[in-house]
Amino acid sequence: MSKLVVTLYGKEYNVNCDPGQEDRLAEIVRFVEKSMEKVAGGVGNTTESRLLMLTCLHLADELIDNRRRAEQTALENEDLFVAAVEHLRNRVTHIASQVGSA
Repeated sequence: MSKLVVTLYGKEYNVNCDPGQEDRLAEIVRFVEKSMEKVAGGVGNTTESRLLMLTCLHLADELIDNRRRAEQTALENEDLFVAAVEHLRNRVTHIASQVGSA
């Protein structure tokens, strides 16, 4: 287990991560830090704990929206796939009928 010190909004936290995941953790910290800055800009002066809570809510909202979009995209892709298969089935049936009459 790797131990890292990460800084979020000016405060340091000790965090454990799996070996080799240090860069990924740093990427996550940068992402959360940007989210915290965005939330802080919208709420003004607030406590650290409230800012962390609001950032969690903001990130959860984004996550839920992204999951819904992914589910919708999967359904749309499935519809396209079914339509493509149906089109190919019709083409194969047509070609087979042409071969059979030749």
